[in-house]
Amino acid sequence: MHGPKFDRPKSKHLDILKRTSSASITTMLRQHGITKVWIPVKPLLPQFTKIVGPALTLRSVPGREDIAPLAYQPDTLFPGHPDDAIEALQPGDVLVHDGLGLSREGLFGDLLVYRIKMKGAAGLVSWMCIRDAPYMAERELPIFCLGSASPGGTVYNVDYNVPINCGGTLVLPGDVVVGDEDGVAVIPQSLIETIVEDVLYHEEREVYLRKLLAEGAPLKGTYPPSAETDHRFREWREEQRRAGKTIV
Repeated sequence: MHGPKFDRPKSKHLDILKRTSSASITTMLRQHGITKVWIPVKPLLPQFTKIVGPALTLRSVPGREDIAPLAYQPDTLFPGHPDDAIEALQPGDVLVHDGLGLSREGLFGDLLVYRIKMKGAAGLVSWMCIRDAPYMAERELPIFCLGSASPGGTVYNVDYNVPINCGGTLVLPGDVVVGDEDGVAVIPQSLIETIVEDVLYHEEREVYLRKLLAEGAPLKGTYPPSAETDHRFREWREEQRRAGKTIV
């Protein structure tokens, strides 16, 4: 079973979001009244700790012994592997998996992750463990999960492109996930452009504050910026834009 296709964000927006942290994203979303946006998973590999992309969601349900013989039958309603979800991935997508928080088994192992990589995905977020961890560095794919485990998954992968619960956080298809060492933040699809503008505002203000400090301004009133400093920054920013200058 699967939900409808979703619109992907503009690549220029993703490029801007790649410059910020999950912590900054949660702060910005809080300013817009959105607080339940953090998924408590961490990077599996220390060399691949950044993930940004639209979520293609996958929902698993617990296994049960009487249904197990159906898991690998044609057209089964209880798939043992998430083949359909993986094949639906487009380049740049992040597969976000509701793995029920299981920490003693892993659905995604070497071959499934290899196919995700070959589909051009930006990464994998699984609220579950990963298996075949010794091979994952070869895949060069950012993976965020609950750690690694030897046993294979016993879950059934019944839905994709549907709303899911991932670590207690709602994830909708097309939401953008931003992950780093702090975990994964979820940007609602409806707020992507707003958060992109917030990121630019923050970065451009940092440029302005460094300019003031270079000119000899004291820290007081400059950082943190006072209301007057923030007002002068807005005026300066508008001047730069009217002049066609790029700030960052």
